Formats: sequence, structure tokens, C-alpha cells
Amino acid sequence: MRDVITFDYIAGFFDGEGSCIVRFKKDQRYGTGIQVSPWINITSSNRKVLELIRSKFNAGKIYFHKRDKLWHLNIYAIDDLLKITSLLLKKTIIKKKKLGRFLKILKLMKNKEHLTPKGLEKIKMLWHPETEANPP
Repeated sequence: MRDVITFDYIAGFFDGEGSCIVRFKKDQRYGTGIQVSPWINITSSNRKVLELIRSKFNAGKIYFHKRDKLWHLNIYAIDDLLKITSLLLKKTIIKKKKLGRFLKILKLMKNKEHLTPKGLEKIKMLWHPETEANPP
């Protein structure tokens, strides 16, 4: 494998082996009672690939999960997520729509809107438009 990796390659790899995730966790330390945690995860059985991706982005940490016997690159920092999501959005095919919603959420969070009830609802609607718009 070459030690040089392109954004086209990373976008294709992300389309197949990556995820953007937003977790909503009850936490009374927040005014809304909810902590919003976004992150990007890229998974591989080959640590070297993830090291090259991490190096290209200069972001994230690599972990080995015993349960699935795979390596995971996780990126949590909002500024890194904004930069990386913007780059991936230009190149991905399969996950383009979800990355677009993820980027909107990151921008709301950068503006601290996730700390208000109205902003939190916007984020929930963006992340789960099919269920949040029509709760049971």
C-alpha cells in the first residue's frame, strides 16, 4: 500500500466503511437535559489504512475493538468534524445526504444552538427527520 492517500480514496473508503453519528444522552449538566455528541467513525481490519487517513486529516484516535476484532478511527472535535465533513461531502456518493445533515448539525453546535431547547429540536429533526416529525 502506498503511504500517500488521496481525499478521493478516503471518501470512497468512508462511503463503504464509515459512519457519522449523533448521540443524544440524558445529562442534567446541560440546560436542555441532553448532551449532543457527534462523531465520525471509520472501521477497518487494517490499522495501516486508518493511520494513513488519520495522518491525512491530522485528527482522531485509533482504537481496537475486541468484540468485532476491527480497528476504529474516531473523530470527535467539532472543528475537525467540520473540516472533514466538508471535504467528504464534496466527494462521497452513498452517504452524501446524511453527511449534509451532519454538517448542518455541526454548524448549529459550533454556534452553541444545541444548548437551547429550540436548537436541540432542530438537531433532532435533522438527524431523525422520519421519526422526529411523526412521533408515535
